[in-house]
Amino acid sequence: MNPELRELIAELRTDLEADQPATLVWAQINAGVPADTIPTELPRPVRELLETADGIRAGAFDLPDAVHIGDIQYHLAHLPEFTGVADEPSEWLVFGLLHEEPLLIRRDTGAIWYFPAETTDEWFAREFFLDVAPDLDSFLAYYVFGAGYGEIGFDDDEWWGFLGEQGLTVPGDDAEEADG
Repeated sequence: MNPELRELIAELRTDLEADQPATLVWAQINAGVPADTIPTELPRPVRELLETADGIRAGAFDLPDAVHIGDIQYHLAHLPEFTGVADEPSEWLVFGLLHEEPLLIRRDTGAIWYFPAETTDEWFAREFFLDVAPDLDSFLAYYVFGAGYGEIGFDDDEWWGFLGEQGLTVPGDDAEEADG
């Protein structure tokens, strides 16, 4: 994980903790855990995230801690056939949820994939499965902790308001990185 993102996560955690318990309803960034407590089979970017923040709840996002990340892998069995995930399930990891829908990282490339809400269909019935970011760092910087949250999360919830207070809702260089 790049040092700037690691620092941003630490700063946001501190700001959220200062306003607890009010912020616990819509956001929490846990402290990281030691590397030797994180499952070694997880992709390096996910392990680095867990070392920085062992679980993140941020508005529409839920990125589980190291102990519970295995609990959301059942989504792999329910992905539509057209995604190709069933052909090579070992190449994929569900690393979190967006609106209770799976966020996946492809182990070999590090690219982040999701089901965009182009229709009102449930995620498993949608015909779109897109790579949204080339890597986890750019996904986190733009979509979880930046202006992209308003595009795929909500643009009117408490997390969006918090990001605005932090000056993180205005697109910048991260937008270009996320677009690949």
